[in-house]
Amino acid sequence: MYERIVIGLDGSGVAEIALKAGVELAERLGLPLLLVRVADLTVLSWGANEAAERFAELSEEMTEEKADAVRYLDEIAQPLRARGLTVTTEVRSGTAARELVEAVTPRDLLVVASRGRSGLERLFLGSVAESVARHSPSAVLIAR
Repeated sequence: MYERIVIGLDGSGVAEIALKAGVELAERLGLPLLLVRVADLTVLSWGANEAAERFAELSEEMTEEKADAVRYLDEIAQPLRARGLTVTTEVRSGTAARELVEAVTPRDLLVVASRGRSGLERLFLGSVAESVARHSPSAVLIAR
């Protein structure tokens, strides 16, 4: 059915919901995990765009964000490995929804969390989970 479970993490408490759901599935199904964190500094007051993304990639802030992401994923992965799970990690940079979609294959199950935004907040800020669900080549589990 699935070859691996990919979990999108952003360091928030909400993302921990996706982590819990993904880990439980991996244990029950005997599947490896890929933990992904996207270093995303492209959201400006007027929104994300390609120029902002390219500029952010060159910045010192992005270098620091990527280093923080590596440390964060290592902290999450170590106890999971100690429980006997096969865990790999990947730090990507760019817009979160696009990078998560590009990180998976059709044989993966992608697990992400939803912040539960609605109304104007959702309209203006968008929804990574919704975008991922619409564009992912793999099955998507949205944990609330």
